[in-house]
Amino acid sequence: MEEEIFNVTIDRPIGSSHPDYPSLVYPVNYGYIEGVIAPDGENQDAYVIGVDTPIDHFTGKRIAIIHRRDDVEDKWVITPENVPYNKQQIEDMVYFQEQYFDSYVEMLDEEMWDAYNCKGEKLGYQIPRSMAKSLSEGVYHIAVMIYVKRADGCILATQRSRNKTNPLKWEVTGGSILAGETPVEGAARELAEETGITKKISELREIYNCYDVKRHCIYYIYLAEVPSDMPIHLQIGETMDYAFLPYDEFRELVCSDRFVASEQGRFIEHEKLMKSVLDTNNI
Repeated sequence: MEEEIFNVTIDRPIGSSHPDYPSLVYPVNYGYIEGVIAPDGENQDAYVIGVDTPIDHFTGKRIAIIHRRDDVEDKWVITPENVPYNKQQIEDMVYFQEQYFDSYVEMLDEEMWDAYNCKGEKLGYQIPRSMAKSLSEGVYHIAVMIYVKRADGCILATQRSRNKTNPLKWEVTGGSILAGETPVEGAARELAEETGITKKISELREIYNCYDVKRHCIYYIYLAEVPSDMPIHLQIGETMDYAFLPYDEFRELVCSDRFVASEQGRFIEHEKLMKSVLDTNNI
């Protein structure tokens, strides 16, 4: 399905209240698409997710439709381009309002992953991102993490959007690879999308890989080395802030409750190796 881009006029921005139910406060931007008429005869309503601040207008991609069995009108879900969300994430973000309806989410043009066994061998079929938390035993997908080290030894940490899982937690750059990608190709893409840093796959150094039975995930961990004046361009809807930290400060952040717990666990498990790669004295 081709991407469908729509212009949304926001009449209920983040932090505003429902006109009829003042206690219902909008944690996401909500508005309408002028000229697209819904079954109730009014302009089509839409949730805008992936934008963390109140806005007046937004242009983005329709990724899902929320069908209400007990209402005449569906709601659309609009996001920034190249910002993926799965069904569970959307359900969580619109629950504040959809809890009052018998509704369900239909994903459009959903992101697909290759299925692997624990050895990293392809199983010959693909799985939709929305199935990430319900994979069968022995079925895995691949995720990558990229540690960015400047020439002065400082390590990049980024802060997650408040609309994502683990809101406002800190992490390093990463994500799941897409169907047809190799781990290092996925790492280069994630790095470019989330930070604006472009690297050839030959410039990414694999530090280690491991698999997580509970999360049905195989992790590939990479290092990207950049100049000390490297600019960072955050991806809207993904990250709120970033910081380059000396190794000791970075480690302190990783080991705190401000960091994503699963990533913290992998770092601590491989701490000796990570220190040898990331320590300022190792430049």
